[in-house]
Amino acid sequence: MNLLPALTAVAGILLVASAAGWLAARALGLDRPAFAAERLVWGVALGVLLLAGVVPACFAVGLRPGWIPFLAGAAGLALLGRAFSARGGETPEAIGSRPPKAPRARPVSVFLDALLVLGVGVYALRCLTEPMWATDFLAIWGGKGKAIFGAGGLPAWLHRMPELGFTHPEYPLGLPFLYASFAFLLGYWDDHATALLFPVFQGATLLFLAAWLRRRGAPRPVPLAAAAALSLVEPLYRAFTTGMGDVPLSFFLLLLGASLVDALDGEPGAVRRLTVAALGAAALKNEGLLAAAAAAVIALAARRTAKAVRWRATAAALVPALSVRALQRLRMGPLPLRDFDFRLLFAPELPIRIGFDLRAIALEALVPGAFGLVLLAMLFGAGRRSIPAARLATFAAILLSAYALLPAFAVLGPDWLVRTAFVRTSVALAPLAATAVVLRLAPLFAESVSGDGSSGSG
Repeated sequence: MNLLPALTAVAGILLVASAAGWLAARALGLDRPAFAAERLVWGVALGVLLLAGVVPACFAVGLRPGWIPFLAGAAGLALLGRAFSARGGETPEAIGSRPPKAPRARPVSVFLDALLVLGVGVYALRCLTEPMWATDFLAIWGGKGKAIFGAGGLPAWLHRMPELGFTHPEYPLGLPFLYASFAFLLGYWDDHATALLFPVFQGATLLFLAAWLRRRGAPRPVPLAAAAALSLVEPLYRAFTTGMGDVPLSFFLLLLGASLVDALDGEPGAVRRLTVAALGAAALKNEGLLAAAAAAVIALAARRTAKAVRWRATAAALVPALSVRALQRLRMGPLPLRDFDFRLLFAPELPIRIGFDLRAIALEALVPGAFGLVLLAMLFGAGRRSIPAARLATFAAILLSAYALLPAFAVLGPDWLVRTAFVRTSVALAPLAATAVVLRLAPLFAESVSGDGSSGSG
C-alpha cells in the first residue's frame, strides 16, 4: 500500500538529480540540438554520481546526508556546468553522413518502437513487483548500503571483521553509497521503491545507444532495432540482476566506450565525458578499473590520432579510476581480492587451470548461447570496416578476455567462478557489442536507403 508514494519520492529524487546533471552537461560539450537525447542520458549519469557522491562527502566533513547537502550539491553541479560550458561539435564521421528519411522505414520503426516499449516495460515489472532479493544484493550492495544508512557513516566493521568477508570489502562503494543516499533522503530504507533505478539505467542505456548511433549517421531503424533487441536480453535485464552492479556497470561501460571513440576523434567535450564515464565505472565494480585501463591502452595505441589527443584520453580514463581506488585505500587500507590468488600466475598448474576454465566457459556459455554468438559474429563480419567500431569491439574484447581468464585464478576453482559469474558479467558487454555491430552495418543500410531514394526521385 505504501509502494506508490515511495516510488513517487524516488522518482522525484532522480528527477531533481538528473535535472542538475542535465544543466551540468553543458560542460561536456552537449549543448547543441544534435546532442539533445545524449544530454538527457549524461544528465542521468551525472545525477546518479551526485547522489552517490553526496554521502561520502558529507561523512568527510562530519555532516549527516540529507536534503540540504543534496540540494546544495545539485546547485553546485549546475553552476559548474554553466561556469565550464564547452560547445560541442559534430563528429568527423557524422558530418553529412545521415541519410534522408525513408517513408518505407516508418512501419518498421513503429514495430521496433513497440518492441522497445515492451522490453522496457517487462523489465520494469521484473524490477518493481517485489523488493530486490538477489543474494549479492542482500550480502554486498544492499547490505552495505543499509549498514551505511543505519550507522550514519561508513562503519569500520564492514571491512575489518573477517566474518564479513562474504560482503567483499574490497569492492568499490559507489552502489552502496547510492542506495544509502536514497535512504537518507527518504528518511527510511526502502529496497523496493529504490529498484526504480534499474529500469532507469536500462532506459538510459538504450536511449544513449540509439541517439549516439544516430548522431554517427546510422539510419534510424538500425539503432532502433539494436535497442529493441537489447531491451529483451534476459540474462542482463532480469529480476535476479536487480540491485546488483551489472546493469549500472553496463550503462557506464557504454558511456565509456562511446566517449573514448568521440575523444579520439577530437570531439569537443568528449574528454570530459570520458572522465565522467571512467569515474562512474570505477566507482561501481572492480571491472570498472579494468575498463579504464583497457580504454587507456586503446587510446595509446590509436596511431591515426594526434599524440596530444591520445595522452589526454589516456589521462581522462585512468586518473578518475585510480583516484577512486586511491580514496578507498586511504579510507579502508589495503584490501586484497578475496576470490583470486594471482600467485597462481607462476604456478606449474596454471595451464591446467586455464584448460578447466575454458572448458567450463564452453559448457556454460558458448554451447547454450551458440546461436546468438554466431549471429552476432556474422552481422559483425557482414559490415563495413569502421575505426570507431574496431575501437569499441577491441574495448569489449579486452574486457571479455579478462573475464574469461580470471576464473583460472579463482580460489574456489575455475568451474565455480564460471558458473556463478561469467555469463552475468560478460553479458553486461552486450550494449558495447551491439554498438560496434551497428557501426559496421550502418553504411550498408545507408546506401540502400539512399539508392531507393534516388531511384524514386528519378
